[in-house]
This record gives sequence, C-alpha cells and structure tokens, in this order.
Amino acid sequence: MRVQVIFTGGTIGSRLGGDQRIHPDPAAQYQLLQSYFQRYGREKGIEFITEEPYYILSENLTAKELEQLFRCAGRAARRKDLDGIVITHGTDTLQYTGALLGYLLGGAALPILLVSADYPLEDGRSNGQDNFRYALEFISGGYGTGVFVSYCNKGMGQAPTIHRATRLQKHLAYSADVISVGDAWYGTFRDGIYQSNSAYRTAAGMAAFPVDPEKARLNALPKEILKMEPYVGMGYPAIPQETKAILMESYHSGTIGISRDLERFTDQAREMGIPIYLTGLSRQAMEYETVQEYRQLGICPLAESAPIAQYCKLWLAVSNGIPLGQLMKTSVAEDFICPGGRMDQ
Repeated sequence: MRVQVIFTGGTIGSRLGGDQRIHPDPAAQYQLLQSYFQRYGREKGIEFITEEPYYILSENLTAKELEQLFRCAGRAARRKDLDGIVITHGTDTLQYTGALLGYLLGGAALPILLVSADYPLEDGRSNGQDNFRYALEFISGGYGTGVFVSYCNKGMGQAPTIHRATRLQKHLAYSADVISVGDAWYGTFRDGIYQSNSAYRTAAGMAAFPVDPEKARLNALPKEILKMEPYVGMGYPAIPQETKAILMESYHSGTIGISRDLERFTDQAREMGIPIYLTGLSRQAMEYETVQEYRQLGICPLAESAPIAQYCKLWLAVSNGIPLGQLMKTSVAEDFICPGGRMDQ
C-alpha cells in the first residue's frame, strides 16, 4: 500500500520546548512514521511518500498556505499509484481545512484523511498516533473515497471515528474533541473492526464543487463575507460596500432575535443586493414564530449543515467568481445532512 503523507505542522508535528511551550518541529513529523512502524511493525507493507508544503501551527493558517495545500493535495489525488493520502494538521483550524478540501476534492477517487493530535506525540496523553493509525486502516480497508477526518475523542468508550470533512462542528470551549453535525459521523473502529454508521445519510444528486483544486484561489482577507453570530443585546453594523454575502449563525433552536435594528440591517442588504444566509435551523424541530419573521425579512435558512463549512463554501465561491444563489442551496461534497435518506434540493 502506497500512501502520501502531507505534513503541515500543528500539534501532531510539534514538541514541548525548554520554555514549556509547544513549538512546531519538522523533526516531529518523522516521529509519527517511526512510531507507527515501531508499534505496528512493517508487516503491513506500507510505503510512505512524504511532502511538506508548509509547516506552521494551524492557528496561523492563512489563504496563502491553504492554496499551497490545494495544489499539493490536488496533484496527489490525480496520481494513479497511490492508495490514499494522509494530511497532518493542527486541531484549531481542522474544520476549515477539512471543509475546503472536502469541497475541492470530495469527488476524489481515493481516500484523503486529515489527522491531528490533542497533545504532542511525545506526550503519553496524545491521540495523534491512534488518529494516524486508523486513517491508514480506513485507507487499507477501502471504506470510502473523498475527504475525511480520523479522530479519537477523549473519555471512556470513545472509539476512533471517521468524519466526513465537510460536516465538522466547531470545537466546544476548552475541548479538542471532534464532532460531526447531528452526530452524523461516517464510521468508527470498535476493537479494531470498522463499522459504518447506519444513520449516515447523503443527499441525492450531490454536485461537485465547480473549481479545479489546483487552480482554486482564496482571497487573502475575505472582506466580501460578513459572518455573524447571535448574542443577547446584539446590534447590527452598517454593511461594508465590498460585502457580497452575509452568513448568520442562529441559536440552537434555529432562532435569532427580531428587532428594529435587524429590520434596518436586512433592508440595507436588500437595497445592496446582498443575500443573507443562516445556518442552524433544523428541519426536524418545530419552528418558532421568530423563524417566520426572519424569513419575511429575506433571510434564507440553509439546510442542516456545519456553519464553518458554509463559511468555507462562501469563501471559495466569492474568491473564484461563482454565483452564490444555487450553490448555497445545493448539496456539495456532502455538506448537508440528509435526514431519513433524502433532501429536497
């Protein structure tokens, strides 16, 4: 089995320094491969091909590095002599890179898995080696193609889990656990045996994202997207002239507060021809009256999906001149959850 490993840094590629702070260390990346062979032997006959487009802590990730990764992963995905690709990454921005790669390479003919770690590999608490190991098990077993994340959450009974990369929730405060929206993870390993998730659903007629990953661009500072989260006492700003789309997150029940300020804000967006999208409204829950009110103000709820993924979709779209209307309502690279096995496009 031939696997390309793309190193990008993150905790999984860092060490604890003498100052008791975590620092990226390119030497740590090879510790991952060496530890794998030491723990599991060479009997699996795995050949690793390595590449390092950049090496940073993931909180410092910018459009520049992401574009480098698009090119690197895109070239690897076209190779006919690989069985899979593993990308090492930091946990802080794992959801962003996962979603972007999921859109661009969701139709790849081989499995691409991102792996990270909650502690440096030298720390006995680290899950990095397990995350890497089960990424390789997933590739070896031929359990799926496209872009995934392999991650083992902390706590008793937590099994190594495979997530579709476009479905990741943002981290809870003070936690490195990786969670799929609606708990719609793809599969898991229990006692070393792979089990698919019977509740996992995809939408019929899923489209490919209309950009070549090796040509995809990202605006360095995505000022064209105004991203907002609700909070009590919320006020709405004047909309900057360069804005092309607004993405709002809702409270857990799919609601946002209705106010005169919101009405002023939506009126301005309408006059400027700027669409307002909202994430967080579940089709499975009963709607509150405020949902009907914000619909009437022109706010468009998206189907159940990960807010970070929808931000990444907008970022790709505005950076590459893609019309937003149909794109934001269409399932691309399995970003939308499909309750009951179907979803209206």
